[in-house]
Amino acid sequence: MGHALHVPCIQMPHYPTELKQLRDAGFMTVALTPDSRAADLTQIEIPRGRRPALLLGAEGPGLDHQTLFDADIRARIPMRSGVDSLNVAVAGAIAMHRLWTCPGGTTDLPS
Repeated sequence: MGHALHVPCIQMPHYPTELKQLRDAGFMTVALTPDSRAADLTQIEIPRGRRPALLLGAEGPGLDHQTLFDADIRARIPMRSGVDSLNVAVAGAIAMHRLWTCPGGTTDLPS
């Protein structure tokens, strides 16, 4: 079944130029982080007319400080006390579900 699913993704070899290009194309950048100071993912609303661009880092180190600073929104997935982070694939799937299918998110899939 996995072959039928398509999640548009890009790598950004010319960062940070690509973040500006994403914004200019109508995207709002959402950087995932386990930082407790980040916004609760369940409370994020993407403004009408904008589309989310989810920024995911490598497992372990996550996103670098500059990327977190440059993102429009820094978001965390609420977890039970004592759990510090999730596998990046799991975290990405949770965030995509929330941002693209739940109230406050968007039903416009990125193209």
